[in-house]
Amino acid sequence: MSRISLARQLGGDRLEAAADALLNDVLGSKRYGKTREADYVFPENELNLGNVDEAITRLGARTPATLQYNDAGTIVGIEGGNVIRNKKGGINIDKVPSPKGKDYVKYSPAVVDSSQNSLVEAQLYPERFEGATGQLGEARDMGLAHRTNDYEKYRAINNRMDVTPEALERFGNLVTKGKAEAPIAKGMSTGGAIMGSRGDMVLIPGTDKVFSSLSKDEKSDYLNKRGDVFLNQWLQQKGRSMGTAQTQIFPPGTPSHMDHIQALSSSIDAKGENGWGYSDDPTNFSYLDQDYNVNTKLNYDLQTVHQLGRLADTMRQHGLGDRLPPNLTAKELSNPDRKRLSQNEAIGELVSRTIPADSTPDELKLAYTLLKQAEAEQMSWSGRLAD
Repeated sequence: MSRISLARQLGGDRLEAAADALLNDVLGSKRYGKTREADYVFPENELNLGNVDEAITRLGARTPATLQYNDAGTIVGIEGGNVIRNKKGGINIDKVPSPKGKDYVKYSPAVVDSSQNSLVEAQLYPERFEGATGQLGEARDMGLAHRTNDYEKYRAINNRMDVTPEALERFGNLVTKGKAEAPIAKGMSTGGAIMGSRGDMVLIPGTDKVFSSLSKDEKSDYLNKRGDVFLNQWLQQKGRSMGTAQTQIFPPGTPSHMDHIQALSSSIDAKGENGWGYSDDPTNFSYLDQDYNVNTKLNYDLQTVHQLGRLADTMRQHGLGDRLPPNLTAKELSNPDRKRLSQNEAIGELVSRTIPADSTPDELKLAYTLLKQAEAEQMSWSGRLAD
């Protein structure tokens, strides 16, 4: 069967399903078709009415695809591969596959390993990739933005696509979330601290009103608008995780969490005029994969996240990976009585838990070297930001 006739027979996204099935057959794999690539789903720099329906189709989950071969080994047909549609003719975002296994590049200190992935290495050690371009160059720039707490650059790297109001509305009307098939923006609208135990602290941007003080109708109106802002942000990122240069899409929900770029605890909401800005301002929203979000939920700034990953990776490369402390559980992260550690406290705890006092002399020497290195790096990176 020729490529042209196969395309005519399949139509729509079944051709992509056929390609995935062929790769799995040839390579003896089950990997292909298990994720969605951002630049395949959103190939343009703008999402508009002319391409939004195709993007929804490419994003959607598909029925299992099986290729049919004749005795000569030629492909003669395909079963399945159809996009799974909701009642609106769109898709349910919760059914979209998200990265797993080798397709999920993780950066949290408990699991980070630069020897297994060059993107991780470029982000943690950008000084090694001065001439890098493409995805490696993006990872390097991400690391540089982290280490100098350059939030403006961090956000600019990650806003990869413009979204027209018409496309946002169309996407929001056709894409649903949850078993009840609620509009996706409604399902996304309550992310962050606003509905939790700190809802009486979150200010409506530009005002002195806390969210919890609003009337029922005011809350509903605010959340509706907030959901559209969240959806727009996720789309601007092309569904990718803001914390990394990984190219796969993480659907909003458990795979991808809305998180504030800068912490509520250091915002105007918490510190008044001494804060950096309003926590719930749209410019402070991001979507992060579940693993990377472990760091930001600890209220660390970008530099601390970067330095903890770098130190953890260094200890792993010295053979101490099995000693690195595990990520906090969701219950531990949500504990209101959990102590928020400063940057140096977090670094000290990571090193001391991995290399305790009863370690060998060489290991204790490494611990001392790492602590001194962290101190020198902070001074150097602060100086670069001032320049």
